[in-house]
Amino acid sequence: MGTVPLPGIGFLAVLALAQAGAPSSVPVRVEFDAPAGCSDAEAFFSGIVARASRVHRARAGETPVRLAVHLTRAGGRVHGELRVSIAGGESETRRVDGASCAEVVQVLSLTAALAIDPTAELRAPAAPERSTPAPTRTPPSSSSPTRTAPSTVAPATPPPASESPPPTPAPATPAAPTPPPPAPVPPPPPTPPEPPPPPSPEPPPAEASPEPPVATSPPPLPPTGPGLGAAAVAAEVVSSSVSLGFSVWGRFGILTSGGLTPSATLALLYLPGDFFESGDDLGVRWTALAATLCPGAGVGSAVRVEPCGRLTGGALSATDHSVNTPRSVDRWWGSVGALVRLSASLGWGLHLEIEAGADVPVVTRHFITTTAVPNQAVGATPAVSPTVSVGLSHAL
Repeated sequence: MGTVPLPGIGFLAVLALAQAGAPSSVPVRVEFDAPAGCSDAEAFFSGIVARASRVHRARAGETPVRLAVHLTRAGGRVHGELRVSIAGGESETRRVDGASCAEVVQVLSLTAALAIDPTAELRAPAAPERSTPAPTRTPPSSSSPTRTAPSTVAPATPPPASESPPPTPAPATPAAPTPPPPAPVPPPPPTPPEPPPPPSPEPPPAEASPEPPVATSPPPLPPTGPGLGAAAVAAEVVSSSVSLGFSVWGRFGILTSGGLTPSATLALLYLPGDFFESGDDLGVRWTALAATLCPGAGVGSAVRVEPCGRLTGGALSATDHSVNTPRSVDRWWGSVGALVRLSASLGWGLHLEIEAGADVPVVTRHFITTTAVPNQAVGATPAVSPTVSVGLSHAL
């Protein structure tokens, strides 16, 4: 299963904008297919709107960008596919595997938002943080008790006794007694100073909200479904000679519940000439049909390597150039072999493919001359025929 890069989907979105005639906002229509309880179309559309502002649901008379989402469960994993289509027929597909429906829908909504609006946010807006007001502590009011000094009243001092004056010849009036001075009142004791108020406790530091996880795309998988390709081929079909030519092929791949991507390829090979010839007296032409089966158990992400098996059948033609009138003989060809395929995504659904293999011919052929030197061997099929091809493939 292959990865559809964002430039390809973004190109479709630009085409959709040009057809819709509304550069300020893109009308979209969501088609959502998922198992029961595995998210819904509203969650997918809300994820797009949360990142891209220039998106709205298509209204009557508008040409929308169609976003088709298909979710399936495979064991403990969830597989999701997003197909972005416009009215003209162009479409691109994005495939994602995850541990839960919510995780897969989040990645697909981010992919759709970036495809429609390249200025979309990579992260969904975080929920507003609820601030907790710091508790306000009122210092206790301290009041010093007012001490009232007891009033001390000194008892009155009895007046001192006075002696009676001696009798005089004339009666005398006694003098009035003098009141004693009041006793001094002691001053009240000093009031103690008020203690300082306790310091207010500092509010606890606000906890930093954790950063939301950054959505990452899963590693790309080989493309599934139908595909076409062509390649340049070099092979040794006659000993001491390397034949050059080309091949065209068609392929079909599927995705199993275990995550494997097996594929079957049917290729037509045509190698009309020699590059390193064994001599000027023999020309080789090879035409064959090869069926290749790959189990889909490859390794690597950006560059994927997987083993395959191959069965080949065709015709081998040898031409004698040592005479004035060239003579040719045709013999059937059959072989069984194996190859290793290396593929890398180039974007826009294109993949670079390099194959290297070896085939064992079922029947060994020998070619001899019957002219100047009778029964002189000029070529034979090798015990092992190596092949190398370099080409491009495109997922349909």
